[in-house]
Amino acid sequence: MNKIITTIFALLLITNLYSQTFSKYRIVAPWEPSTIYLATDTFATEVVSFSNIIEIQDPFTLYIPTVFSPDGDNTNDIFYIKGNGFDKLSFEIYNRWGQQVFQSDNLNNGWDGIYLNQPSPIGTYVYQLKIEGLITKSGTITLIR
Repeated sequence: MNKIITTIFALLLITNLYSQTFSKYRIVAPWEPSTIYLATDTFATEVVSFSNIIEIQDPFTLYIPTVFSPDGDNTNDIFYIKGNGFDKLSFEIYNRWGQQVFQSDNLNNGWDGIYLNQPSPIGTYVYQLKIEGLITKSGTITLIR
């Protein structure tokens, strides 16, 4: 019984199809409980059944750093907003005079500390984040070098 549970759990993880807001799973039950069946393997394993695909909504998580250092050392050189449970977002960054120094609608785009082709000065900047249908948040980040 323990081998069956282990096999099903392993297959549950192997067949995970990742998306931004949902994880999809399918359970595969092989004929031999100690053998994992994969389409790329050449085991003489007979698959007895497949479960329906289920979708589980990933929890909403959000990580916004408070400090970044675009100094060229490849550590925290770009300010990124990270998270799960959402597909669309918009964020803007403003300097202390209210000028917009960065804007993005893509989670994979981050601010490298450049404004008007010049490195931005050390200091505190204000961000505003909007995640469609979930949250509007603002706060500050500190740029250090």
